[in-house]
Amino acid sequence: MPSGDYVQPEDLTEPSELEARAKRLERQLHRERSVRQEAEAITERVTRELYDKQQRLVLVAIVAKAANEASGIEDAIATCLEAVRAHMSWRLGHLWLLDEADEMVSTDVWAGDPVRDAAFRAASRGLRFGPGIGLPGRVLAERTAVWMSGRGELSRLPRGIAVDAADLRTALCFPLFSGSDVVGVLEFFADRELKPDAELVTLMMQIGTHLGRVVERQRAADTLLHQATHDALTGLPNRVLILDLLTRSLARQHRNMDYRTAVFFIDLDGFKEVNDTLGHAAGDRVLRQVAARLSTVIRPQDTLGRLSGDEFVIVCEALTEEHPVVAIAERLGTAVREPIEVDGEQFLVTASVGIALAEDSDAAVALIEQADAAMYRAKELGRARYEIFSDELRERIARRLDIERALRGAIERGELRLHYQPEIDLRTGAIIGVEALLRWQRADALMMPGDFIGLAEDTGLIVPIGRWVLNEALRQLGIWTADEAIAEKPWISVNLSVRQLADPELMPNVRSALADHRADPSQLLLEVTESVIFDDAQAGLTVLTALRSLGTEIAIDDFGTGYASLSYLRRFPASVVKIDRSFIVEIDKDPRTRSIVEAIVTMARALDLSTVAEGIETAEQLAVVRQLGFDTGQGFYIAKPIPATEVARLLRAPRPFAGLVTSQS
Repeated sequence: MPSGDYVQPEDLTEPSELEARAKRLERQLHRERSVRQEAEAITERVTRELYDKQQRLVLVAIVAKAANEASGIEDAIATCLEAVRAHMSWRLGHLWLLDEADEMVSTDVWAGDPVRDAAFRAASRGLRFGPGIGLPGRVLAERTAVWMSGRGELSRLPRGIAVDAADLRTALCFPLFSGSDVVGVLEFFADRELKPDAELVTLMMQIGTHLGRVVERQRAADTLLHQATHDALTGLPNRVLILDLLTRSLARQHRNMDYRTAVFFIDLDGFKEVNDTLGHAAGDRVLRQVAARLSTVIRPQDTLGRLSGDEFVIVCEALTEEHPVVAIAERLGTAVREPIEVDGEQFLVTASVGIALAEDSDAAVALIEQADAAMYRAKELGRARYEIFSDELRERIARRLDIERALRGAIERGELRLHYQPEIDLRTGAIIGVEALLRWQRADALMMPGDFIGLAEDTGLIVPIGRWVLNEALRQLGIWTADEAIAEKPWISVNLSVRQLADPELMPNVRSALADHRADPSQLLLEVTESVIFDDAQAGLTVLTALRSLGTEIAIDDFGTGYASLSYLRRFPASVVKIDRSFIVEIDKDPRTRSIVEAIVTMARALDLSTVAEGIETAEQLAVVRQLGFDTGQGFYIAKPIPATEVARLLRAPRPFAGLVTSQS
């Protein structure tokens, strides 16, 4: 065979078969390529879905973390707003909160570029939407998410012009839930048109529930804080908040000497009449009315608060001279003075106002105490007026504090004394009893009750002092009772104050004192003033009835100066009525006074009450009280309060004042 000649192998197939095989291989490769591409697409989709789910889980975790750790609503939601906005790749986000008027109010919490969106933010500032109005109002009404897309739809919103100007194309707005209540709304805007995404909406609703808990927790904290710093009845700042605000004001004054702070302490005159006449509920309505009136006459920068009861305080800041203080006080007095109508009845309530001007070194508590002292001075001078704290008042306070400090240790140091004033039978001159009267031997001075009893009452020291007086009086009564030279054993009277009557330990103390000193209860006469009894008639009746059940006698002291009525006098378990010395002083000079006293004696006799004339200081007064039929009497004309040893000497003498009363016959 010649070289170069091509010989076809015998096993080679025909061209048609090769083409068919190639086509089969091509189809197989295409199928494999399609399967591979589909698998890659599935893998990519699953990967993307897993990534999206992971990102959403990360977003939920960010929201949950912010909800649990943020210090307040705005911190938590600002963090979440930015996280949600970034997750959705949207342009901006914004928070709305529900206010007390059930309207959605725009806040300053935003997410996004503040420069780019400055105009839209400005257009939203200060807006409020009721149910069904605008995007936030619609979410509030429908209680679910709202998705809006397209410039045409968005331009019809109340902020449509601002939306167009900002070129916003899609909006998503969803509620924040606290329990079942909508408490806020989050809105997001995108600058491209997006179709509604059901999964995204579901995620946002879940986030709304998380953030709603933040709002709920913050509002609960705000409520507790408000309750701790505000008066429940009037809603005004209470003592805690007033002291805080005053402390801040004083700090500002310290930095600026032209800046002056003043405190007004206001106490209502005549308020007790409302409580006594119509009850405490009516009194509460009066306090709310007064609070509303006072708030209308103070300056915008001033703060009105209620301390307790019928006491209000006003902190005035940035005063530049003293003169405005007087003008403010006069406005306050005028506002309160207008008649107040409660349950169809009109009451006239006035205000005693104390004013304290802050010095550079004054503390908040001290300034309020100064205004309080000035207020009490206004009451002393006639009420319905104002007084400015002065150096004279400062000296009085210093003396008062000095007395209080010394009085607290007076019992332990053995400085308290009892003197006794005899009370005689006006027919025979015999001593039938003595009244125990407290004295305080302070250093070389013997202090009278008027110098310290009021302070003891204010501070509560009257309770332990009263307990000492009761025990000392019964101890001395035991000595006289055991003295065989004293034929007619006297009873002894002890005064009880309003604080003592309110003390739950009064009954046990009286019972144990009687037992400790083996005293006959019928020899103990407990005196309570008329005004003390009728400050709270029902409580007074309960306490005195219990004391009477021990076998003691009860006397109404200073009768004629308070509010007693015949109906109350009939109900109270008193056996003695002591007519106040203010009547006895005029009894021999003023016919009208004599007629009043005569009527009281007649009334007491009809109620089977013994009558005592207090404060007899002249022979003429003694003569008149005997003529009017008083049973017993006491006073300086008969005998001054004297130590126990001198009383014993008088008691040993038979009818030591017989000559005094027989000379009147």
